[in-house]
Amino acid sequence: MVKNFKLAANRRKRILFYLLPAVGYAALIFALSSSALDIEELEPVFKYDKLLHLAEYYAFGYLLMRVFTTSPDSSRARNAVFATIVVGTVYGASDELHQYFVPGRDCSLLDFLFDAAGASLAAVTFFFVRHQLGPVRALENRIEAEVSRS
Repeated sequence: MVKNFKLAANRRKRILFYLLPAVGYAALIFALSSSALDIEELEPVFKYDKLLHLAEYYAFGYLLMRVFTTSPDSSRARNAVFATIVVGTVYGASDELHQYFVPGRDCSLLDFLFDAAGASLAAVTFFFVRHQLGPVRALENRIEAEVSRS
């Protein structure tokens, strides 16, 4: 009984600290893609449009890696890089397709490629960022300690 309670508590914490941020970020991407753009107002941003796509999907890819690498399913954890690249790329494609139907937005192959590149870059740099950058390491260590504590 106590073991089942601890497993349930760990599962809830894992959902809260790992799955929910990734799903929430995906929802944020969808919400931002759903809004029509005022082209004249955003003219200065278009110079950096591709860089923004790369950064947006890098963050998404990092969150996906957190989900996959902490999976209780060992095969999913072992294939985290592949899973992140696939999920990030498919979500980027669906986001671009979604924008085709939003007034004032368009579906762009180049945007999709930068989305996929961002998720892929996050997948291959995750362990470096996670373990070598002090502030990120400190935050991740605190989260891991909270998840494993029951």
